Amino acid sequence: MNVPLYMAKWGKNVREKLAKPVQKLKPKVDPGARWNIVKGDMVKVIQGPSTGDQGKVLAVLRAKNRVIVEDCNMRRRILKKNPQESGKIIMKPCSLHYSNVMLVDPTTGEPTKISRRYLEDGTKVRISKASGHIIPKPDPMADRRPRSLATGPKDTAEEDVFAVTFDEYEKYLPHIYEKEASEI
Repeated sequence: MNVPLYMAKWGKNVREKLAKPVQKLKPKVDPGARWNIVKGDMVKVIQGPSTGDQGKVLAVLRAKNRVIVEDCNMRRRILKKNPQESGKIIMKPCSLHYSNVMLVDPTTGEPTKISRRYLEDGTKVRISKASGHIIPKPDPMADRRPRSLATGPKDTAEEDVFAVTFDEYEKYLPHIYEKEASEI
């Protein structure tokens, strides 16, 4: 019996197995793993499309094992037009794998490995293996923009903040102060 390969049952099974794409397994991220790189650090790219560039870490994506570095790995992004503006093309930094960047030693300006030690007062610090100097952690609040103090349409007016809107407020007033006195 001369049956073509694609017609026989075993031939169909072989074809299906060959046609299925092999899925890559993503590396699992250890949630308890400590990272030496935090937002605000100066790093140098040691491998990848922008090798040799230095920049500040804008974001740390721990779930993906990646970091976004200022002015490194720049890609074109297209902004769609909206009623206020026309569309435009901007350059935006893309993420790099964290193994492709190294922390920069502030004293020498060169990339370095990190060790962790405790000072006499018990604080944990990062120490450069190349120079032995302490690498301070950047202030997380340094780059934050202050909240706008301008009042908007949904904000409560100053004169209405202390106004009592609960009708039976006076009835429950003694109970409120009893709870506060018992807590003290």
